[in-house]
Amino acid sequence: MAQLTPPAAVCGHSGARSVSGRPRGVLTVVGVSPTQRAKSRKRSPLARVAGLGLTIAACAACGQPPAHGYYGTVERRGRAATTFYLNNHSEPEYLDPGLSSDATSSVLLNDLFEGLVITHPDDLRPVQGVATHYDKSADNRIYRFYLRRDARWSDGKAVTAHDFVYAWRRVLRPETAARMVTLLYNLKNGKAFHQGHLKALRVAAPLRAAPRDSAAEVTALTKGSPVMVLKTSPVRVALTALLSAPVQGALRYQAAKGKAPASLRTAVANRSLLSGSADRSADIIALGPAVKCNEQDDHMYRIRRGDEEGWLPGCALKEQRDKAVWALVETFHGLPSYRPTAAAKVVPLRGFVAYRKLYSDIAAVGVRAAGDHVLEVELERPTPYFLELCSIPTLYPVRRDLIEHFDKIGRPDLWYRPENIISNGPYTLDEWQFQYELSFKRNPYHYDHDKLKLHRIVWLVVPSYQATMHLYRTGEIDYVGSNVSLPAAYMDKLPVYKDFTRSLYLSTYWYEMNTQKPPVDNVLVRRALNLAVNKQLLIDRITRAGQLVATHYVPDYTGSGYAEQAQRDKQAGHDPFRGPEREFNPARGRQLLREAGYEVIKRDGGWYAEGFPALEILYNTSEGHRKIAVAIQDMWKQHLGITVQLRNEEWKVMLKNLRDGHYQVARFGWVADYNHPHTWMDLFLSYSSNNRTHWGDPKVDAMIQQAAATADPRASIQLYRQAEVRALDAMSRLPLYFYTKSTLIKPYVKGFYPNATNVHQVRWMWIDKRWREGGKNVPSYPPRELPEPTIMQPAPPPPAPPAATTTDTGP
Repeated sequence: MAQLTPPAAVCGHSGARSVSGRPRGVLTVVGVSPTQRAKSRKRSPLARVAGLGLTIAACAACGQPPAHGYYGTVERRGRAATTFYLNNHSEPEYLDPGLSSDATSSVLLNDLFEGLVITHPDDLRPVQGVATHYDKSADNRIYRFYLRRDARWSDGKAVTAHDFVYAWRRVLRPETAARMVTLLYNLKNGKAFHQGHLKALRVAAPLRAAPRDSAAEVTALTKGSPVMVLKTSPVRVALTALLSAPVQGALRYQAAKGKAPASLRTAVANRSLLSGSADRSADIIALGPAVKCNEQDDHMYRIRRGDEEGWLPGCALKEQRDKAVWALVETFHGLPSYRPTAAAKVVPLRGFVAYRKLYSDIAAVGVRAAGDHVLEVELERPTPYFLELCSIPTLYPVRRDLIEHFDKIGRPDLWYRPENIISNGPYTLDEWQFQYELSFKRNPYHYDHDKLKLHRIVWLVVPSYQATMHLYRTGEIDYVGSNVSLPAAYMDKLPVYKDFTRSLYLSTYWYEMNTQKPPVDNVLVRRALNLAVNKQLLIDRITRAGQLVATHYVPDYTGSGYAEQAQRDKQAGHDPFRGPEREFNPARGRQLLREAGYEVIKRDGGWYAEGFPALEILYNTSEGHRKIAVAIQDMWKQHLGITVQLRNEEWKVMLKNLRDGHYQVARFGWVADYNHPHTWMDLFLSYSSNNRTHWGDPKVDAMIQQAAATADPRASIQLYRQAEVRALDAMSRLPLYFYTKSTLIKPYVKGFYPNATNVHQVRWMWIDKRWREGGKNVPSYPPRELPEPTIMQPAPPPPAPPAATTTDTGP
């Protein structure tokens, strides 16, 4: 890195006050020799700043911006105009597009890899990436992408449609454990494959009427025949008795918990049907009529347990894996066709087949290569944001030979180390000094290699926001970075500077609750904690960046019709996210704690919650997160009378503990992957890999699925909001605020545009040496527009298969 050359006088803000009201110190920067700089490279990020000679001193004359109106130096002495410096705040968890799920990783992946489309730096519309143009069906379910012939990996090999097929299928394979896998549930059969329901026959086999080799044959299945697995047999049954006949109407099943036995009741009249605590093996012998159980679509099943036969709903049957497992399946006729045809209606046949004869056929998922440079995609349903999904790291291509080599030797994490990585983006990883910096260089084979005006990117790893401000002010970095929040203590003064920007940001800051850990396993406690947080005070006194109070999860300014529906609800006077059960209301919070079994009494002039167990807030290392946690700790003590401990961990460590469930309450949030409410609501699906709260609701699952499948945009958004209301009632996540993005970027950096998704690819940026002459802010080179798609013409429907002469299993 170049030698630091500070301006003649550099001071911090005077007069800014902390929450306690005490005046804050200010900073004076002195020069640093090249020897000191060389030594600082071997130190931690905080030691790096300390080694720069930063000292705290009183400076009463530093409350006004310098004459040029910018925060700190605007000179780049000793810096090449082709090298760009910025802070990424933390170490990335992964530089693997298929495994990444955090902003710290994705901001790097956006320049290392390239998807079918990329986002325009100004308005974020999809423009050409690896794909130059595409066709689609009139119903927006089938896409055909044409890949550019000059797309190359960083080792010179061609990027092909096969690379995309491998990458997308890899994400969907359960063994990959990709946390963003639900993005690819949009593919035809993506969800059914990932969840293990869609299988195929290894060998030709009969479909039998019962789970035994001697049972009557329903039909013959050929090798490769696709089937949908409904249940496996045998199963475990906790109830001590079986029903004598199938029941109609909705049911509610409660599994055994502690000393409480399992129970099956009617959902409407709440009449007890069965109870017990037995745990015995049973065989499924037939499929019965459809039923609702725990508000989810289900079936009744005929069960044989020893000499007893009877009926139970699927929700009361627990899967077990014995040596001789039979699968109750139905024949499947929904394979992708990649053509806009009307599907022939076929009544599936049901029966049993030995589970060992089934395998997971990834070819049943709707993505394939129709040649080296043609990628065909079929979606489960019309997805209005699919093109935007194609610009997200989860859908980037990766190299099969590279990944499988390191998987084979048992070191899958080594493929994205600098000495091994092969990427297809405009840049490739050059150096990675752990907890210090990452540096990128141009991909020598990228088709835009010669158009890139920045040849090298240096990403610092400095978790301290305060230190980042010093590095920016002294010219060590050109941009504070997308993952950095400006310190609250600076926010009163920064808006007067010309290099300061603030914009609405599609992101929500919340606290996640582990609903399996007491005391937050009780929904009344979770609601009480929410009502005891004064979110406006948190913004005014702690964050101080103009954020908006969040009483729910999806920002009110989200696109795709959500913002318009939010405005209509407010104008009609029935905003579902306002009111005494949603907003700051400590008295109601104390009442809810009492209802949860914790008496809240007055003691020594304050409140005290009797018998309330230990509670801990986990947050990743950052002074901003720490201040918020301290403030909430104080609010919960003041308004509810509960004592809270704080625990901070490095980002990667915290993510692992969240995944493993080692927390009660944790600082988190979500940055929109695309401008649609589904990117938030996807997290509340019970089967989402990103749902770390362990909370799920079959009705919310169904509402979100219905919203995603609803073609009418207005009706779809209304369904999303209804699902959001129900999720909010459960309070598995405590929303605090909707972000604004405040940042600092030097005036000589061009090609940077504030936007609501905070996506800023370095490929579009450049250093303008003549910036003082007032040149326009334009990208480093013009993005290639994506032509309007050609609409595929529908083909006639395929002929229906011959009618079956056998009957389905069942009563």
